[in-house]
Amino acid sequence: MTRTSACAILLFLLGSPTSPAAAVQGIPPEMLQPVRAGGVTVDLKTIPAYLDRLFMPLLPGTVNALVIRDQTIGAVLSAPPGYHLDRHNGGLQIEAPAGDRYGYARVRIGNRVLTLAMINLIPYDAMHGGLLDGYHVGRYHLAALRGLASYDRPKGFIRLTAANRDLQVSDHYRLRDFQCKLDGAQKFLILRTEALLKLEILQHRLAARYGVHFTRFRIMSGYRTPYYNAMIGNETTYSRHLYGDAMDIYIDENGSGRMNDINGDGRVDINDARFLLKVDEEIDRSPRWSWLRGGAGAYHSTPTHGPFVHIDTRGYVARWGA
Repeated sequence: MTRTSACAILLFLLGSPTSPAAAVQGIPPEMLQPVRAGGVTVDLKTIPAYLDRLFMPLLPGTVNALVIRDQTIGAVLSAPPGYHLDRHNGGLQIEAPAGDRYGYARVRIGNRVLTLAMINLIPYDAMHGGLLDGYHVGRYHLAALRGLASYDRPKGFIRLTAANRDLQVSDHYRLRDFQCKLDGAQKFLILRTEALLKLEILQHRLAARYGVHFTRFRIMSGYRTPYYNAMIGNETTYSRHLYGDAMDIYIDENGSGRMNDINGDGRVDINDARFLLKVDEEIDRSPRWSWLRGGAGAYHSTPTHGPFVHIDTRGYVARWGA
């Protein structure tokens, strides 16, 4: 083997897109753009039997993965144009086309069909000086709090548009339900699959075990950029709102704009928020769902809002509030 041939092979293996030696050997340029490591991995211990939809954020140019540890994906039934879904070790490997793309895929798990709501991320590295296409995001810590993967710097951001805002990301919720309140010509957010799972489990438990039936939770606050979080006076720079799995919620089935009387005592007060908190704590303690445990707190009414509850899936139990 000549030295030139050896260099060409080495540069091809390293994936250099600009190697003159590789070009001499006639290697097509597209083969010199290797799939980048570090795609999104959604790793779930299980999912509820009553769930029909699952959210899957994707980083284009990478191999993304979906794993449901106690279930096997048996077949890919359909996928949007440009998306490639392949079964791998009982889960899925997903490659997404470039751009602000989104859509629904359908997969078979046992005797059920699950819809995957897929949407592309804008990579974190596309942000410069805390700005993403002029939208003031701010900066995230490089070091994860307590070394937890849930506090890793985000892989990227979802661009919220008029076209994708109504993407049905779970059985009861749309993408726009979790948007940051910071306005701008562009708008971005982060949303975690685990957060949606916990919302759906909490809603199901309230109905099945306590007879509290409602259309969906009202999301008073979902995603916040680090910039917006500081702007409204929050001092913590590790707030779960920044990581896309924290939600301040209440039930408002009568359209009053405030919490309903969900504990049935004839009043709307902090005890309704405490009732929600109690049911959320049942989920955190349950053997089946404790992997979704997180922070939670009940909050009193103020002149601008009624009582509400914060929940998240940070990975360890934390409690505060009333």
